Amino acid sequence: MKSSRSWTWTLTAAGLLQIGLAIAHYGLPTMFDWSSGITGGVAPQLRWVLFLFNFSWSTVILGVGALMLYAARLNTTVPFARRFVLMAMLFWIAHGSYMVAEPMPLPGRLAWLQAPLLAFPVTLVALLGASLFTTRQSRTHFARVGI
Repeated sequence: MKSSRSWTWTLTAAGLLQIGLAIAHYGLPTMFDWSSGITGGVAPQLRWVLFLFNFSWSTVILGVGALMLYAARLNTTVPFARRFVLMAMLFWIAHGSYMVAEPMPLPGRLAWLQAPLLAFPVTLVALLGASLFTTRQSRTHFARVGI
């Protein structure tokens, strides 16, 4: 079976969104001038770990986005591709759930960002879910491939 259009375009969109987010995250320390904002009484180890976590998270999301673009080119019945998409969807569900439970503390002038920040994982979950749902085979097929 060849990849369906819905599989290809939803995963391509999800991959590009994740790559865009990763690139934006690499620039966060500069955009928000983290260096001057966390000087005071912040331990050097905490400053280091903040930058490390941002870099590491950005790199992981960049890799996930690249793998998503690769999965978009695969057959919709490839077990790895379907499992990878499912795992990415579960990650974004967890990420979005945390954002609902613990909203990002923003200054009043930036409070409007809460909606777009939450819309991002919701959009990814919708795209990834659509890719899996619209290419769903019979239950026996999924039992055979392990999904």
